[in-house]
Amino acid sequence: MDDTYFDDARSMFMTAGWRTFQEELDEAIEACTLEACNSTEDFWEMRGRVKVLRQLAGYENALLAAEEMDDA
Repeated sequence: MDDTYFDDARSMFMTAGWRTFQEELDEAIEACTLEACNSTEDFWEMRGRVKVLRQLAGYENALLAAEEMDDA
């Protein structure tokens, strides 16, 4: 990845829209509960949903860590 990629990402992370998106992800993760699962199929669907939501929620930290490793 080049410096422009990381610069663009850092710029995005500083926007109000990114913060709002992160808040919405956190709310969505909290809404994913076992109580919402009425079947095994619901459970597996919820598990997949939580996995994707957590991956998105962790994108900023993952990218910043990758940038640090790239700089090392």
